[in-house]
This record gives sequence, structure tokens and C-alpha cells, in this order.
Amino acid sequence: MTGTVRVSTHLDVPPDRAWELARRSDTFRYVTRGVLGFRSPDPLPEVWREGRASRGRLVFFHLVPGWTHEIRVCAVDPRAREIRTQEAGGTIAAWNHRIRVQPEGSGCRYTDEVRINAGLLTPIVWAYARLVFRYRQMRWRRLARAADG
Repeated sequence: MTGTVRVSTHLDVPPDRAWELARRSDTFRYVTRGVLGFRSPDPLPEVWREGRASRGRLVFFHLVPGWTHEIRVCAVDPRAREIRTQEAGGTIAAWNHRIRVQPEGSGCRYTDEVRINAGLLTPIVWAYARLVFRYRQMRWRRLARAADG
């Protein structure tokens, strides 16, 4: 059983600035803070690079310990401003995530899209993914305001 979640938002920053931020681990930590933590024995790379894999323990809402999760960066395409990862861990057989930054008006459109395979738990994981991506994008809008100022 699979499901896809796609959530998009407008950011009031130039696409190149949003793209620069999207590739950074500190941005990942900032936009997920509060709903999801990733604790790894090895530090995450400063900038996400194609071919890089990171393993760590998920922590839901920064309180509830989860399972070991692997993030493998499959593609970082600066021309398309797109990052694709293949992720898995615990009950999630596949969490294939695509991040896109596209020009839009005076700013850009930021999109999170994930294809999920968690077997019978896919509907629950899908609902959590929608919550996480809506929250992430609220945090992205806050970050964009700070980055623009």
C-alpha cells in the first residue's frame, strides 16, 4: 500500500536563496523542530550532497523515541532546484521525498512531496506526513521572513 503527500507554499525570498537554505542540515533541523528530531551518532553534513547517506534515530515531537531511519540523498539538481531522497526505517519501507524550489512572482514556490510505503500503516504515516509538511512549511515561511530581513 502506498500514498503520496504533496504540500506547497509561497516563500517571499528569491528562489536561489530558498534553494541555498533547502540544501542545509541546519535548515532541516529548524523546519522540523517541534515535530520531528533526527539524532545521529555522526553529524549530518552541513550541505546535503548527492550520494550521502545518514542514519539516525527519529524522535517524534522531540519526546517519543522512534526507530532508526536512513536518509539517502539520491539527487541534488541545482538547475531544477530539486533534492530527492530515498528513506526507510522501522515500519516505513519507503519514504521517497522530493523537495522543489520554483520561481513564483517576486519569490518562489517551495514544495515537499513524498511517496510513502508503510504497508497497512500507510494511512497513519500519510496523515503524519501531511501534519509534518504543513508544519515544516509554516516554519519555512518564518525562516524566509528572517532570511529576507
